[in-house]
Amino acid sequence: MSRYLFMFIGVIPLFLILKKVKKNLFSEEKSIFWMLGGICIFILSIFPKLIDKLSALLGIAHPPSLLFLLTSLFILYIIFRQDQDISLLNERVKELGQRNAILEQKINTLTENREYDTENTLNES
Repeated sequence: MSRYLFMFIGVIPLFLILKKVKKNLFSEEKSIFWMLGGICIFILSIFPKLIDKLSALLGIAHPPSLLFLLTSLFILYIIFRQDQDISLLNERVKELGQRNAILEQKINTLTENREYDTENTLNES
């Protein structure tokens, strides 16, 4: 029973990610990593002895420890990528704020010049 539950848990993210990508709510680049995670869960649910073989190959005595290690690495990678994205977005916000300030200054200068020109033409008449 638990085997089918884990197969179901592995398949659900695949469908959710594909649905989000089709609606342009999730980028293709970011979806690949999540889909790989879902595929790994699905494969491990089909072949549960695979985790035993992998842990023996890596010299890990307790196979569930390998699952915790892989999950921790997966989460750390996701956090790293999100932190990278946040840093890039902060830089873009800073750059856009600077551009906005420059454009406001140009608008104010043009408005002042226009008002000055309008006053001079009225005074000359």
